[in-house]
Amino acid sequence: MTDQGNAVFLSYASQDAEAAQKLGNALRAAGIEVWLDQSELRGGDAWDQKIRWQIRSCALFMPLISANTRVRTEGYFRLEWKLAIDRSHLMAPDRAFLVPVSIDGGGAPDSTVPERFREVQWTALPAGEPTPAFVARVAQLLNPASGANEPQAKVGQLGPGAVPPTPRQSDARGRGRGALVGAAAVCLLLLGGAGWWYRRPVAPAPVVPYSAEDRRMTFAVLPFEAPADDPVAVQLARTSTADLYGALDRNTRLVHLARDTAVSKALGQFTTPHELAQALNVHFLMRGSVLRDDAGYTLTLYTVDGETERSLGKESLSTPLAAIRPYWADDVEDASDTLVNYGLEEEVRRAESRPDASLDVRDLTFRAFVRWVNQSRADNPKGAYDSATQLLQRALELAPNDSLALAMTAGVNLCDCVMAWSKNIAEQQAIGEAALDRYLAKHPNDALMLVVKSHLYALRGRRAEQLSVLDDVLRLEPHHYSALLAKSDALLALGRPREALDAAKLAQDRRPDDTDVSATLANIHYELGDYADAEQLARRSVARRAHEELSNPNSGSIRLTLLAAAGQLHDQATARAALTDLQTDLPELTSTAAVRAWMSPLAALKGYEPLYKGLRLAGLQ
Repeated sequence: MTDQGNAVFLSYASQDAEAAQKLGNALRAAGIEVWLDQSELRGGDAWDQKIRWQIRSCALFMPLISANTRVRTEGYFRLEWKLAIDRSHLMAPDRAFLVPVSIDGGGAPDSTVPERFREVQWTALPAGEPTPAFVARVAQLLNPASGANEPQAKVGQLGPGAVPPTPRQSDARGRGRGALVGAAAVCLLLLGGAGWWYRRPVAPAPVVPYSAEDRRMTFAVLPFEAPADDPVAVQLARTSTADLYGALDRNTRLVHLARDTAVSKALGQFTTPHELAQALNVHFLMRGSVLRDDAGYTLTLYTVDGETERSLGKESLSTPLAAIRPYWADDVEDASDTLVNYGLEEEVRRAESRPDASLDVRDLTFRAFVRWVNQSRADNPKGAYDSATQLLQRALELAPNDSLALAMTAGVNLCDCVMAWSKNIAEQQAIGEAALDRYLAKHPNDALMLVVKSHLYALRGRRAEQLSVLDDVLRLEPHHYSALLAKSDALLALGRPREALDAAKLAQDRRPDDTDVSATLANIHYELGDYADAEQLARRSVARRAHEELSNPNSGSIRLTLLAAAGQLHDQATARAALTDLQTDLPELTSTAAVRAWMSPLAALKGYEPLYKGLRLAGLQ
């Protein structure tokens, strides 16, 4: 098990691997987590994705500068440098993140080194030989509680063992996924991406949020099984194992994951789930199998309780025979949230026997999430909100800056589902925004929460600011699905449908069957005047949405796109059916004026006059 948000990423040219390994070994001997792409990661897509994630998640980025890097005008290390520099631009100026190290006495920085590296102080470690002072200083940089709090120095004279001073550090960690689309989805997504580490000692305090011995939400991924005589199934099992491992590895707000190297070692010694869980010191195991059937291949994923060896739940994914692993990486990532939730519900059940007054921050936040989701499913959104809010208030009284409780508070207050019951939506938005801002003060590069922030700008009609935030997210994660969709909506609202279409197509490449993609594309095609495509895409999205989504002033506005497109096409049959369905569920929508008042500010075509013209053509007064 490793402290994923407190790691050092070493970036180097392949010719400098020996020096990098020497430096990495010295740091590890001091108890510092080090990521080396050569020794830690597999080749292929999984390797590339994990490199990118580690650069987005590490606490310090340490480029090794040498004659080899100077003469190589191309190399993977230069992409790593760019990704790190892009991330650094989103950080406060006094935060230490870039720690350049010269390993060959090559002198002062020159033009082959990025300007951003030249702005900070370097360290000279010939041949990668670390000094005790350097190792101690890196440890100090990683531990804000150690007392160092000077701002990051500008570049000065390069000298032996010189290191950048420690900044006032915030705890920037991993990432998450998804958009504000529904009660269960939004909060489960907000629970993924950044957090705390249970092995690190907790400083004494009047109230201890959770103990150092806590083993809650600990998981291990076992290699998925497949028939040995089916090479396609074997390949699917191998790559899907890596996909699930990567998804859980990024979910550091909620999940503590056993390293795959530790799993391999344990599998060589133990066989039963109980033995493996004990050896790996985890509560839950993730298992999977790939089997061929008449239609194609099916991947079945399980969450297993390591104590009882009982399956807590499963998820299944299918692919046709004609395609090998189409979109399974994203599908597995989505499924991982549900699999993690099975473990979360089990942790809540384990705490049911404890006295209510003894619940700690984690118990309270877990219980808040489970109650919120279950009562929302029981069609009691107001009760779900009240129950969750009471628990979260208690959690934040114990630990006002707890990341998980802040993320959950933002989620329950900024979810679209608030519209179903709140008499004063602005009140919930203010509570959610306050929690969100406190969270982002600690984790300024959390991509998911930045997307949530962008939605708040959209709610206030500040679409240019929304677009700016989303561009920052996409510099961090170029393929972030929710950011691409939100960017499409922002561009559309700004009257730039062609650019919106480009962003939406990138999202569609990730999840071609998603109803939100269909809705976004329908709105774009409507604004482009492609009414036939708009009608077809809108019909597809409407058919696959739940009733509560279609009654929502944001997601439900896709019905208006369908109705308006049918009006523009003079498709009377579709228009009559769509209008009847709309007014059956929402009888107050008797005019375009009522529609204007009903639509959420987040609705992509709100205020777009050709939409209202289409509605009138379809028969709405």
